[in-house]
Formats: sequence, C-alpha cells, structure tokens
Amino acid sequence: MNDTTRFLLVTLTFSSPRPSWRQKRSFERRSTFCTASELTRCCAGGHRHFRETHKCTSIRSEGSSTTCARTASICCLRASLDHSCSTGTRHAEREGSCPATNSLNGGGLQKECCDCCLLAKDLLNHGEPCIGAVGFSPACLNSFNKCCDNNESAINENDENSVLLPVDGDRCASAKCDHICNDRGGFEVECSCRSGYELGPDGFSCVDIDECVLQLSDCRLGSQRCLNTPGSYKCIRTLSCGTGYALDSDTEHCIDVDECNHGTHDCGKLYQCRNTQGSYRCDPKKCASNEIMNPRTGECLSVDCPPGYEAKEGKCIDVNECELPDMCGNFEECINSPGSYRCQEIGDLCNKGYEMDKQTGYCTDVNECVDGVHTCGDHVCINLVGSYKCRCKAGFEFNEASLTCEDVNECTKFPGHMCSAHATCINTIGSFECTCDAGFALGADGRICEDIDECSEQSNLCQQKCINTPGSYQCICDQGYQLGIDGSMCEDIDECKTWARRGTELCMGGCTNTIGSFKCECPKGFEVDADGITCRDVDECQIGECPSTDQVCVNTLGSFKCHRIRCPRYYSHDSNLKNRCNRGPSACKRLNEVQCRKHPVHISWQHIAIPRHVNISSQRTSVVLFSMKGPSADEYQMQFELQLIRSRPEYPSVLPAIRSNFLLQKGEERNSAVIALRDSLDGPQEVEMELTLRLSVNGEFSSKFVANLVIFVSKYKPAITPNINEDHHHNHRHHSHHTHSHMLI
Repeated sequence: MNDTTRFLLVTLTFSSPRPSWRQKRSFERRSTFCTASELTRCCAGGHRHFRETHKCTSIRSEGSSTTCARTASICCLRASLDHSCSTGTRHAEREGSCPATNSLNGGGLQKECCDCCLLAKDLLNHGEPCIGAVGFSPACLNSFNKCCDNNESAINENDENSVLLPVDGDRCASAKCDHICNDRGGFEVECSCRSGYELGPDGFSCVDIDECVLQLSDCRLGSQRCLNTPGSYKCIRTLSCGTGYALDSDTEHCIDVDECNHGTHDCGKLYQCRNTQGSYRCDPKKCASNEIMNPRTGECLSVDCPPGYEAKEGKCIDVNECELPDMCGNFEECINSPGSYRCQEIGDLCNKGYEMDKQTGYCTDVNECVDGVHTCGDHVCINLVGSYKCRCKAGFEFNEASLTCEDVNECTKFPGHMCSAHATCINTIGSFECTCDAGFALGADGRICEDIDECSEQSNLCQQKCINTPGSYQCICDQGYQLGIDGSMCEDIDECKTWARRGTELCMGGCTNTIGSFKCECPKGFEVDADGITCRDVDECQIGECPSTDQVCVNTLGSFKCHRIRCPRYYSHDSNLKNRCNRGPSACKRLNEVQCRKHPVHISWQHIAIPRHVNISSQRTSVVLFSMKGPSADEYQMQFELQLIRSRPEYPSVLPAIRSNFLLQKGEERNSAVIALRDSLDGPQEVEMELTLRLSVNGEFSSKFVANLVIFVSKYKPAITPNINEDHHHNHRHHSHHTHSHMLI
C-alpha cells in the first residue's frame, strides 16, 4: 500500500431489521447466548409489532429469553424512528415546509429528516451539487439523498447501507460500488445500496434482503403469500375472487366483471343487460314513444303515422291541433277531429259532422271525404250524413270509435283456422303468413303444411330400410341387425354374445355368429331342428334295442342307458311289461294272509330324463315329473309314500339331489298322485326314488304296490326352457322332458 492511499472509517447504517455481515459474525461469537437466526426472528417480530400497532409497548416476543425480548424492543424502536424520519421526509416533499411540532415526534428525528430533505431541495433549486455533509446523521443523509432529484444517488427510505472506501485518484471509478457511489468532496467516496439490498462484507457489493424469510412484508395472513423479488417483494393473493369478480394482476384486487360488455350474460332479446357489482340485471327493453318493439327480435321499429297523428307508446294517437296557437281566425273556435280539425264560428249550434251554411243559416253535412279530413288513409272513404266511414281493404277492419282501419290479427282472431296442423301462424300488416315445422313444406295455397317424404327424396338416408313418419323419418334394419348410434347405419347383432350376457344359452352346443344371423351347433346325441336353433335329442332307443331281455332302453338327453330290471326273490318278470316284476306264489308260502299283504303285489320301474337347471320361476313353482293312479271306484282308497333311495352324481362338483327337492302331491283324479320337481337339479347325476302305494278296500288294508322312479339329470341346460309337462306315453322308452303317467293296478 503506497502513501497516497487513504483508508477511511467504515460506517454502516440499517433501517431494516436484517443483521449485517458484521453483526452476523458477532452473533456467531455469542452462539452460546442466542443464535443469529433466533435474534433475526426476534428483531423481525419487533418490526412487525410496530407496523401493526404503531407503538412499542407490550411487545409479543418471538422467543421466551430476555435477549429476544430486548432485541425485539430495540428493533421496534428502530422501526419507530425510521417511521418518524419517513414521515418528516414525506411532509417536506409534499408541503415544502417543516412545522415546529415535528420536533416533538420521534425524538426530533421527524423534524431533522424534514429539514434534511428541504436542504436537498434548496440545493437543487439553486443549481448546486446535491452532496451532503460528512457530519450528517445516517437518518438525515438518507432523507437528503432521497430528495436529490430521484437519480441513482438517491437512497430509499426503507434501507440505507453505506461504507467509506480507500480511493487513489479516480474516486468513484476505482471504488467499484455495486449500486451507488457518493463523492462528498475531499478524498472520500461512499458506497451504498438501493432499497431492498444491504452492503456486503467487501464494502462495495449489494446483497438482496429476503423480506419474506425475515417476515418484513405487510402481506395479509390467510389471503396473501409473500414472494421475494430482487430488492423488494410481492404479495400474491391466494383466495379466489368468487362469481362475478376477477383478479387484477397488477393491484391484486378483485374487480367487478362487466358481463354486459363481455357478452357473457344470458339476457334475452327483449331485455337490456345492466351491470352491477358482482353480477348483472336484465331490464326490459323500452322503445321510444314513436317506436314499437318487435316481439321476436327485440328490435325497436319506427311507427309511421298518417297526418294528424303522432306515435306514442307504439300507437298512432290523434294530435289535438286545437291546443296549438293560432289554428283558427278571429271569432272562430277550433274543433278537433280524428286526424284533423275544423274551425267554426263561435256559437255554432251544428253537431259534429255538420257545418253552418252562412247563407241560409242551416246546418249542412260536412263531406269529410272531399274535404280531406277523414282518417281512412289509403283506404276508401265513404261520406255519411253527419259522419263518414272507411271501406277497409282485406286484412283490415273499421274501428267505429276512432274512424280508422285497423289491422286484423287473423292468427289470434281465428286460432287454428288460418294455418293447418304443423304450422305456425304469423300476423302481418293486412294479412298473415304460415310457416311450417321441420319436416313439412308449405303447400301451393300457402296455408297447408304437407309432410316431406324424406325417404323418397333422399335415397341414401338409411342403409337398409327407410320409413317415412309425419315430419321426419325412421331408419329400420332387417332381422339380425340393429340401428347404429348415428340412426342410419345398421350393425350386425352378435346373437351369441347378446344371449350370453342375458345368462341364457341361445344354443345348446356352440353358437357361431353370422352376418345378420347365427348358426347353432349341437353336441353329440343331438341334431339341429328345422328352426336352426333348437337341438333335438336323438332317440337312440328307436335305433337299436338294448341286447338283454331284462334291460329297458332309456333315452337320455344326448345319449341312452340300458337299465337292467332285476326282480327280487320270489318275483318274476312280467311277460307284457319289461319294467315290472310280479310277486310269485311262493312269496307267501310260509306267511299268513296279513303278512302276505305287506309284500308288494308287483314292483315297477319308471324312468325320465331331464336337463340340469330346469327353469322354475315364481309363476311355476314346480314341474311335474311322474303321475300315478289307482282304481277310481268309491270302495277303494289309496295312500302314497315317497322316499329318496340314492343320488349318484358323476362328478364331485355336482350337487346331489335331496328329498326336499321333490313334492308328492294329490292328483286331480281320484286315487291319483303326482311327483313334482320343486327345485332345479344340478347334473349330470342319477336319482333313484321309491313310491309306495297302499290300497284299502272299504277302509281295510288290502294290498301294497311299489314303483321305483329313476331320474337321469343331463349335463346340458335347456337352451329354451322345454315344456316338460306334456302328457305323452311311450311305454318303456321315454322322451327326457315328458311327464310319465303310470297305472299302478
């Protein structure tokens, strides 16, 4: 360092609560007492307390320590002094004077800052350099610089940090000040920062102050958030403005939206939009007195009135010319008439429509048609004695009171008669018009609306078939197709998927969709019926008998079974009925008559085949499988008893049948019974049941009969619920879905 270099005393002055780099080092040395960040929060709390209350008593501290409370008190007083100085500066700028009362505020700082600002303004007014004295206090220097013509040398009232640097000849150029360089004469220059910055440790760089972190902003809690910006901060609104208002990005205020000007209102054509705060109102439109409103468009149309009339409230009102000055001469009186007036001698005794003949003194008729004082306009005027009338053109009618031809509103006078159905009647001056609804065209007479046959006029409306309807048309599709979303194209119906979604099998076997239809495939043992849908069971028993003579061929759904009839001991096969075993003579050889009666006279076997999951709905609570009957004579009485012998499912997953799945009911005929299925059965499985019949004659037990009922439940479900109640008899071969009827005796 040479001899010409001068080191000057460093001076730091802060008006914001943020600690300087020198203060931070001091805090670090006292970390055992209170951290720098804690003191910063305490200081910010003191600033905030003064900003909210404008006093420094009962300060709510950010911490509980004595050090924090003292720091908050210091910073609150600093904020109070800064506020006093700012108030004095603003008073000098606005009023150009400093009242003596200012010396009582802020320990006289308000008066000092006011005088320093006035000094700067005096220097500027005299054209002298705006340079403050070295002995000025930091507050005075801050006010002085602020009032110096608002150039780069001015320092804002919110923050002022300055440092004196060594210079060697080039003064401000060699000082390298980041923001502001103040040359106050002599050999010293001073670096300072603009508002929102503080001077860095190097003495010439400026560091941004984060007002949001230090909680120095005046943003409203709950509705705004603080956003730090270089040298300042912004308060960003967080709440929405609500309906009818919009946020002004510049002022952060909610301003009213003018729906009328923006065209976002829903006022009809007959209403005028009027903006209000946060909303709008629809006021009924009002036309001028010489206008009438079009009820369809809301347009105000001018009303043209004939001579002697004026438009008022949309109507032609007679002008009373007699109210105007100098309409008649001396010794005459003015008599008003519709659309005109006449002058007659005062005291004329003639009635309206007459005038006195000055020669004869008699009242003579006034010919209004010739004199042109009628109100017929372009209609025909017919003079009458003492009056006149108008012969109106078609579409007008004569008003006896006003003596004018008025338009006839045919639409309201003859409702439903002027235009045909599907038409709207619109009145016009002297006539009317008929407009047709969509799908209709106006006929040659201008009154009848005729249906438009869209199908014949446009051949490409529908893909398949077009049916004309009144005022429109309907597209329909062939069988196997359905109408698409567009209402004109036909889409193929996938019958297989459609029925599957309904939980019903369309085909017993496989189902293949085709264009406009479908094809059913039947499983083995079935063949497609003539309808192409139903799978008809093949009766294998008609093709070949079972080989053994003691076997009965039973046709099942999709197959057949050879059921062997094994007669018990002392029983033999019936020569006529293969499914019956008769009791032999030796069965009762060692038994008395009472014991012998307990052995069945004969034992029979009945077979039936049904599909699994037979549809039993709420309308049909059971399905009859077998019907049995005995002699119908009055001396005979029958008693029936049914029990389940066994159920043999083919797979473990098949639910076996139980006794409660079946009903034993009294038949319609005497001494008859029916066995009905109450619950649908799972399959495939074979169910054996035993029906015992006890015959009494005149109340005394006579004999016993047994019928073994064998039910073959198929693995197939019915595609369409079969009618299993048909009464068909096929001896020993039974259709799987037919009721079996048997005479036991």
